[in-house]
Amino acid sequence: MLLLHVITLALVLSYGCAQIHLRQAQLSITRAKDKTARIVCEASGIQNFRDAVIHWYRHRPGEAPERILYISSGQPVFDKDSDKKKFKCDKQADQLISTLTVNEIAPNDGATYYCAYWDLTVGYYIKVFGSGTKLIVTDIKAKFNSTTMKILPPSTEQDGKVSYMCLIQDFYPNVIKVTWEDENKNEEKNGVHEEIWIHRDNESYSLSSWLTVDKNSGKNYSCKYQHEIQNNYVPVESPDKPVVTQTTGSCISKPENGTTLSTDTTDSFTHRTASLIYIVLLLKSTMYYVIVLFFIYRMQSPIKRRGKKP
Repeated sequence: MLLLHVITLALVLSYGCAQIHLRQAQLSITRAKDKTARIVCEASGIQNFRDAVIHWYRHRPGEAPERILYISSGQPVFDKDSDKKKFKCDKQADQLISTLTVNEIAPNDGATYYCAYWDLTVGYYIKVFGSGTKLIVTDIKAKFNSTTMKILPPSTEQDGKVSYMCLIQDFYPNVIKVTWEDENKNEEKNGVHEEIWIHRDNESYSLSSWLTVDKNSGKNYSCKYQHEIQNNYVPVESPDKPVVTQTTGSCISKPENGTTLSTDTTDSFTHRTASLIYIVLLLKSTMYYVIVLFFIYRMQSPIKRRGKKP
């Protein structure tokens, strides 16, 4: 746990202070047993990358992170001889890339892998870590069905605020990143909530992400998603402009332009879905409030019985 806290601190410090950055664009890699996975780490800001020392760590669930190897201008140096057959590592100095290859994948290779580098640009050493790539060992194939993604209409105004909802369905694995951005590519972090759930078949997931903003913000937002299979974004517009809703529903044939969507069916579905989710969120908030009041009451009762100390 201590090393995990160090990784988190190093990520924060490297973002705020250092110019060194290690980018692991792959959120996850899904592979079956005995297959091979290549995990890529792209560096920026490192002078003389050819001789720079890049470290690779493995973090298994429930265990402390451990270093696998480090590599400079020559061959990688392993911490354990037993890992020499399992892993290979190389550097492409001209592209500032280091790649860790995992061979003959076994179930216990399922872990999150981090690249790292000691940075001295701030006057003292800080270990800069990449964001990590999760290796998932399973026979289930990774998938992402973008056709089922929906942007629900904005909620009814409450206290001058409206909420947008981004609904993503039928994807695997559950490693996904969803963010909200305005038209200037600025990420909106306030008023963002997210929930993910697994389907009954245990082979796919769905996610809902909603953004609450001032009705008169005058900004256009996009729901941006990143997954192992696909990266993209879906734009939505502010409530004072027409809202474009992505839906799927029954088809109506028109001779002049082929096929269009039936808006009555899809609008009814999306409004019911949005209402249900809002009710669930309200119930969760109410339950949380009751639980907090209960514990506050339990903590104050013994104090009242004891009275003041002399």
